[in-house]
Amino acid sequence: MGSLTLSFSNGTLIVEGPATVTVVNGQCEVLGCPVSGSLSVERFRALPIFASGSCTLSISGGSVRYVDGSTIPSDWDNLNLEGIALVVGDIDSGKTTLTTYLLNRHVTKGLSTCIVDADVGQSSIGPPGVIGLSCVGLPTPTMEDLHMMSGVFVGCNSPSQCVGRFISGVSAMVREAFSRTPGLVLIDMPGWVVDGGIELIRNVVDTVGADYVVSIGINLRLRSGVKVINVSKPKYVRPRNPDERRFLRNQALRRYLGGELINVSIELNKIIGNSVIECIVNNCGHYVVDNVTEVTRHGGVVKVPSRLLNNMFIGLIRRGFLAGFGVIKEFNLKEGVANAVVTTDYFDDAVMGKLRVDPERLEEIEPFPLL
Repeated sequence: MGSLTLSFSNGTLIVEGPATVTVVNGQCEVLGCPVSGSLSVERFRALPIFASGSCTLSISGGSVRYVDGSTIPSDWDNLNLEGIALVVGDIDSGKTTLTTYLLNRHVTKGLSTCIVDADVGQSSIGPPGVIGLSCVGLPTPTMEDLHMMSGVFVGCNSPSQCVGRFISGVSAMVREAFSRTPGLVLIDMPGWVVDGGIELIRNVVDTVGADYVVSIGINLRLRSGVKVINVSKPKYVRPRNPDERRFLRNQALRRYLGGELINVSIELNKIIGNSVIECIVNNCGHYVVDNVTEVTRHGGVVKVPSRLLNNMFIGLIRRGFLAGFGVIKEFNLKEGVANAVVTTDYFDDAVMGKLRVDPERLEEIEPFPLL
């Protein structure tokens, strides 16, 4: 689509990216955040721009559709929260939309609010595999606009692959959030609600001492003292297929790895987080590197393809805090170092998970296998 100017009132224009939207006149808002000037809408994302009165927009690129009234369900306006609240729902249920709306609704009322972005496979605050934290006092049209104040590197795109690390990471970010004395901490949970996903929600609720769980379409039974609030799905949610989700993860990687990277050698005793690779480095005998094409087992020994040790995505830790990111290009076991590119050389340790990244294209590649 080229450029066009549209005027509307008492309705919502849903703009799908890639697009640039400029407010020409009138009063518009996105998820409770008043907007003016220009907004960018990324590819495979959509912004619902609502006008209670009259609003005129200039739109370049993308596509648009009009919806009468607001896309926000009326029961969302009844939510008045404080303390700790989890937001849960299936994939493409509108969890992040709800989290953003709750953030804007509460900061507009003067309540300092923090968001723990625990949706590690489709992160808005931070790159994939990271639980990010942002605390704000002003509304925002999208969570992607928020600054990651702190984070925990878990190194997986699904909490099913790193349950313990995920729960401890969420707990650490909640503690960090409360050091900033907010009135409300919102936890945007992953869309894993089958098999062990419900148990994960229960474990997070108990670990962080949640006061509320706001649920879109998920029936939950939790311990007494936790209020479960069931809410409606928004009128419009843009579904994404796996390729679109991968594209957005790569975009997030480029935001955090896209600057000038520094070549470094990291001593192997400073790299932790992947027990298989640590076993190989320490010559434990259970896992060995071999020129096989796939993981193979011979008796009690597992042979791991050498290519899978290359291009490991890492978090850089300085004095216990996440300081940056990098990619281990290769392990030099003979010299006891790993050659890497990093966003900063001011770090103490490096943490791995299972994510692997092509350091040239800055795209995710085949992850390290679950062994």
